[in-house]
Amino acid sequence: MLGYITPDKPELKMKEYEMYSAYYCGICKAIKKRHGEIPRLVLSYDSVLLAMILSAIYNLEKGDGQSSNQEGNFGQTGNAVEENYPAGPAVKMERCIIHPVKKRAIVYNDAGIDYAADMLVALAYYKFKDDWADEKKVLGALGMVVFNNLHRKITGMYPETCGIINKSIAKLSELEKENCQSMDEAAEPFAQLMKAAFSGAPLNPGLRFVAARAEDADQTEAGSKAEEHLNEAELKSLLGEIGYNVGKWVYLIDAVDDLEKDLEKNRYNPLKGIKDDENYKSRVEFSLICTLENASLALKKLGLEKNKGIIENIIYFGLFKKTESIVGLVNSDDEKNIDESESNSESGSEARSESESKPK
Repeated sequence: MLGYITPDKPELKMKEYEMYSAYYCGICKAIKKRHGEIPRLVLSYDSVLLAMILSAIYNLEKGDGQSSNQEGNFGQTGNAVEENYPAGPAVKMERCIIHPVKKRAIVYNDAGIDYAADMLVALAYYKFKDDWADEKKVLGALGMVVFNNLHRKITGMYPETCGIINKSIAKLSELEKENCQSMDEAAEPFAQLMKAAFSGAPLNPGLRFVAARAEDADQTEAGSKAEEHLNEAELKSLLGEIGYNVGKWVYLIDAVDDLEKDLEKNRYNPLKGIKDDENYKSRVEFSLICTLENASLALKKLGLEKNKGIIENIIYFGLFKKTESIVGLVNSDDEKNIDESESNSESGSEARSESESKPK
């Protein structure tokens, strides 16, 4: 996670931004509680998206419905463990060292936040390892030493997820050594890494989730709604799709962002081979827009209500605006394409409507 997964603040309502910040501060507090003071230095806004999506999922697991303000929380074994989060999440107003003057909202006692904090610390270890391997950064070596025991601890908590992450990191290193110049092939390991991080979150087995409510043309005049249900495997699959596509987007946008510096310092970048192609921007843009559309489709299928405005803002506005600012859109229809995607999502072809997706 590299600092790219952020919302478009102007499009957020004031209360939404306050809640977004409350989750961010909650992750900071969770890192301190679960792993100590020093790991808080790796705190990143990227982790908020995962925390908010999982909080909405756990809300459904508890059976409070999509409009409820309460959440269900589940432990690392995948079983409902009310004793670990007996009162559900709580929002408290507190001061901190970084913000000593004004109290800020902080979300506590949330399983989604705890899991996001664990994944953030785990990925930080690999980032330090990569920095040392690629550039022999002293900070990378120091970080590896400091985070080594934490990495072992988190691997013990989520062995399958961390196993996939470890293999993905190894594959990334292998492709870099081979100087892979295929965008999709180079981005695949990081996409798989993020897929594992999203889909590896513990869920409560055996439950079926009300994932979406859609008007049924055959319903009575009373206008009752049909419910679509997802089981655990289907839910994990959709979470994985979001993680996969967000991960691919992050890898590619980072490659675009760093291309000039990598050329100057003769470092690996999968875009070096096509940088002089007259269709360079169009090719990169196409891949980035496709990943956003695919992530949007999976998110819509989840049909989440809690945190909906913030989550949609990040994927529909924040990531698109980041693409626009870093790549620069080549085709005038690009924004229209992603906007029109929701109108066609019922048939599985697109992701968002123009009215919801188009940045103002």
